[in-house]
Amino acid sequence: MSALMALSQWSMVPVLLLAVLFYLTPTEGCNEAICASVVSKCMLLKSCECEMLDKGNCSCCTDCHQCLADYYMDCCDCVGMCAPPDPNENMYKTSSIEDLSDPIPELFNVLTQEPDALFRWTSYSYPVHEDVLFFKPGMDFAVTVDKQNKLHKVRHHHQTNLNFEKLEDMNCTVAFMSQCMSLNKCKSSCKSMGSARYRWFHDHGCCQCVGTTCVDYGKKKPLCLKCPLPPGEEENNYDYQPPRTDYVEENEIDDSE
Repeated sequence: MSALMALSQWSMVPVLLLAVLFYLTPTEGCNEAICASVVSKCMLLKSCECEMLDKGNCSCCTDCHQCLADYYMDCCDCVGMCAPPDPNENMYKTSSIEDLSDPIPELFNVLTQEPDALFRWTSYSYPVHEDVLFFKPGMDFAVTVDKQNKLHKVRHHHQTNLNFEKLEDMNCTVAFMSQCMSLNKCKSSCKSMGSARYRWFHDHGCCQCVGTTCVDYGKKKPLCLKCPLPPGEEENNYDYQPPRTDYVEENEIDDSE
């Protein structure tokens, strides 16, 4: 009798394997190469059999999470425990932003008012009121203008009333670094330019330095010149060099005798 029961249990294995193959279809976004083995095991153990139609009722969440173990983050969508990745979601839409301490507006203006001769960055200027169109409550900024209407300071504030008349006459200037770089490199590069904040895009590491007159964190899309590199172009050993701040022209060396 026990032999018949064992045979009956083993006869269910092909059925369960077919069920696993059904779960691991490409349309579901499941990574078959990574998840096939562990999902098969968890289905044989019946650890991930609850239906997540009602997200408030997850009777098998604990067992399934423990069964998938280290593979949970990669394979939870294979068993319906989490939503599959959205193929239409692009990484360029996500970015990290941060305010920088002690910005130097005059330095940033000097470095961005003319195209960089070494093509280290590309500058863009646009009306500040374009940022205001996308201004979100809870992310308030106050804009102050000095008596000469020259220096502008942008700071966080919880209770602020933006002066739209002054904003209409202001431009936001940003600088996109040409090369891809790490977040820390982006921060240090923007700080060396005297910028007030930066935006670092997650897809390839495009870095945007934002000037003090900008209400928000610059442009929402990466515009780095060589990040990513055009197809067929090899990455060189270019290393970002901080801009000179002394503005003293070097004397030409006369090689003639």
